[in-house]
Amino acid sequence: MAINSLIQEVKDHLANVTEDPNKTLDEKLLNQLDTQITGTYFLTFLSSTYLLFSNFTIETLPDGDRDGLINQLSSLLPTLQQDPSPATALIEILIRPSSYTFTNVLSVQPPVNFVLGFTVPSPPINDVSLDLLGKASERISDIGIIAGKPEVIAALVRLWLCTPDTAIAQKALSTMANLLCVDYPMHPMNQDMEMTDIPTDDPPPPTTGRGLMWRRVFHDKDVYGQIFSICSLTTVGQDGQPTKREKTVAQARLLDFLKIFADFEMIRTSQMPEIEGSYGVVNGGLLEFASLRMVDFKEDVLIHMTLIDFFAAYVSADHGEFYLPNSKLLSQVELPAPKRLEFLISRGLHSRTLSYYIEPDKHDSLDFTYLYGRSANYIAAYASTCPTHLLRSSDSGLNAVLVRLGSALQSVPSTQWAHGNAPQHDLHLLTSLPRVALLPTSRVSSPLFYVPTKPPCADAFYTLAMVFKGPPKKDSVTSMGYPRGSSSLNSSEHGEIERAAARALYFLYMHRSLDFWSHVISAAETVALKENALAAITLVGAIVDSNWGPLPTHSTNGGTEGPFTLPTESQLASQCQFYGGILPASGAL
Repeated sequence: MAINSLIQEVKDHLANVTEDPNKTLDEKLLNQLDTQITGTYFLTFLSSTYLLFSNFTIETLPDGDRDGLINQLSSLLPTLQQDPSPATALIEILIRPSSYTFTNVLSVQPPVNFVLGFTVPSPPINDVSLDLLGKASERISDIGIIAGKPEVIAALVRLWLCTPDTAIAQKALSTMANLLCVDYPMHPMNQDMEMTDIPTDDPPPPTTGRGLMWRRVFHDKDVYGQIFSICSLTTVGQDGQPTKREKTVAQARLLDFLKIFADFEMIRTSQMPEIEGSYGVVNGGLLEFASLRMVDFKEDVLIHMTLIDFFAAYVSADHGEFYLPNSKLLSQVELPAPKRLEFLISRGLHSRTLSYYIEPDKHDSLDFTYLYGRSANYIAAYASTCPTHLLRSSDSGLNAVLVRLGSALQSVPSTQWAHGNAPQHDLHLLTSLPRVALLPTSRVSSPLFYVPTKPPCADAFYTLAMVFKGPPKKDSVTSMGYPRGSSSLNSSEHGEIERAAARALYFLYMHRSLDFWSHVISAAETVALKENALAAITLVGAIVDSNWGPLPTHSTNGGTEGPFTLPTESQLASQCQFYGGILPASGAL
C-alpha cells in the first residue's frame, strides 16, 4: 500500500475511534504504518524470516502528516476506553527524530497535559508522556520552560517515586536526571557555578545550563518537600501518602538517584532548612536525610541492604550504568574519595556498616544472613578506593577485618570448595585489600593462606591469580582504584609497594603449599572439569606475566604503611627457608 494512502487510512481510523471510544483500535493497521515509517519490516517466506528495508523512513515523513497524526492521537488518548499501547507506540515513533523538538511538543493540539500523563495509572501513557517531556533536555532553553511549570515537575517526581511500574520509575529517573544534567551551570573552565551567581537578565551562553531545573527541584518547597514526605516513614497514614511498603520502594529509588548526584553541592548541603528540619535533618541536605533519617534499618533488613549498597557505591563513586547527556559532568563535580569517606565516618555509618562483617555475633541472625555479604562488599569498595586510610587509620578496623576474613576462609570445608561453592563475598574482599595488608604479621596470619589449590576450585584459582599477578602494568594505580589526588602517600609509591607485595605473597604461599604447582597443573590438565581447568591456566598465566617489584634491602621500621610493611629481601628468603640468595624476580623463571 502506498504510504500516502496508508497514512490517510490511519487518520480515518483514528477519527472513527475518536467518535466512538469503544471502537477497537486496529493494531495491525497501526503496526503497518509503524513498519513503513521506521523503514524496516520482516518478511517470512518458506519458514525463513528476512529483514527488509524500505526507502521511506520517519525522517522523510512530511511534517504535516506527522503533526496531524500526533494531534489525532493526542486528542484520542484522554477518552480511549481500551489499552492505549498501539496509539502510544505510534506516538513514540513519530516524535523520535531529533528534528522533532520540544517546540513541536508545545504546539500539539490539544496541548499535552503532562500532569495528567504522569498521574493516570496507565504505564503506556506514562511512558509516552516521559518521551514527550524528555524532548526538553535536548535544548537548554526548553528546560527553562519546563522549570517554569512546578506542577509538572511535582508530578514527575511523584511518578518516579510512587509508580508501581519499575520500568516507568527508571525512565522517570532518567528523564529527570537528564534535565538536571543538561541544566547544570558550569563556568567556562569547567568549574562549578553557584546557583545564586546566575544573572537573571543576562543568561549564560546556550551551551551552559542556567540552573533553573535545579532551583525548581531543590528550592521549591512543594517539589523538594514532596521528596521528603514520600520517602519519610513519619508520614505513613497521612492523606495522600504511600503505604509503608510503597515508601520502601520510593526510598530505594531515591538512593538510586543519589548514586548519580550525591557529590553535587545542592544534594550535600542544606537547601530549605525548614523542610529538612521537620524530618530530623540539621545542617544537612538530601544526602544526610537518605543516609541517616529515612530508613528504619533496625526493622527493615531489605531496605538496609539497599542502603549499604548505596554506601559502597558512594564511597567508590560508582554511578552505575547510567547514561547522561554530559558524560564529563560527574567527573567534574566528583569529590575526592577521602571526602566521601569522611561523611560516612563522621555520621557513624562507616563503623556501623563494618560491624556486620567483623562483629557478626553482635547482630541478629537475620541481619547477619542478609547483611554480611553487603558489608563485605562495602569494605571491598572502601579498601579499593581509600587504601591509604585503610592502612594507616587506627579506626579503619583493618586488623579486625583480616582476623574475620581469615576465620571465614579457614572455616570453609574442603567439600564446599570441591563443589565450587566458594565464599564469594570473602574472596571478593580478599582481592580488594591492598596486597601489603595480606602479608602475615606477628599478630595475624595471612587470610590468603586459607585459599586452597586442592581440592581444585575455579574461584580459588582466580583469587590467587588476581593477588599474585600484581597491579596492572599500564596505569596500575588508576586501575587499582586508588583515589585521585589522594593524600599522604603518593600514587607511584602505592604501585611499587603493591608490586613488591605480590611477589612476596607468591613465595610465602609457595612455602606453605609445597604441592602448589602439582595441584595447579593437575587441575589445568583435567579438561573434563572445564571451569577449573581454565581458572588454573589463568593462574599460571598470571604468575608468568606477573608485575612484580623488588623488596627493600633494609628494614623500613615505621614505614609509610604503619604496621603493614614489606619484609626485606633477606627476611623473605628466611621466611621461605630459601638459602640460595635472592628469590627470583619474575614468575617466568
